[in-house]
Amino acid sequence: MLDKPLIRFLFPLSLLLLAACSAPRGNYVILLAEEDGTVGQASVSNAQGEATLVAANSVVEVPRQKAPKKARELKAETVAKLTAETEAAQPPKPLNFIFFFGFDSTELTGDSDVIFTRVLENIKTRETVDISLIGHTDSTGSIEYNRELGLKRADTLRQKLVDNGIPSSLIDIKSLGEDSPLAADEGLDQRALNRRVVMVLR
Repeated sequence: MLDKPLIRFLFPLSLLLLAACSAPRGNYVILLAEEDGTVGQASVSNAQGEATLVAANSVVEVPRQKAPKKARELKAETVAKLTAETEAAQPPKPLNFIFFFGFDSTELTGDSDVIFTRVLENIKTRETVDISLIGHTDSTGSIEYNRELGLKRADTLRQKLVDNGIPSSLIDIKSLGEDSPLAADEGLDQRALNRRVVMVLR
């Protein structure tokens, strides 16, 4: 049978272990390791105080109008659950699609239909949609002509989206003309890579 002094010692220790395993409450910051396993450092502060995170999977809770609590480690499964919940609440990441055009043309190349089908499939998975279309050209022709051609290419893709039920108000178009080449080499094969529209789907 344990004597009373030993019981008084074990009881607070059991509370400490329970706290280390429990999920954080309220506002909190968790320090995660990078993909290569390295761990940085983070400081959490407010008007009442500061706490520092130095270990992977450590957490600092920040109560209202109180100093941040001392950092403590969480179990890996607890961190995985919390990060999964956070990621699920985030909007989908932006996606980039590239559509190519023929020389001095606003006609999409043959591969575009496959890419466009993927775009429509991704739009269906999003609660909200915001689309940017940026037209580009090679350096053949004047700067002014290429700027206008890039805009026409972006507008071609905008109209294709509208024809498939996407409101025009959700689509922003602009042209960079020849200013931002995908391929710096202006050989014949490389120029084709610069005749494009970049679509950013958010």
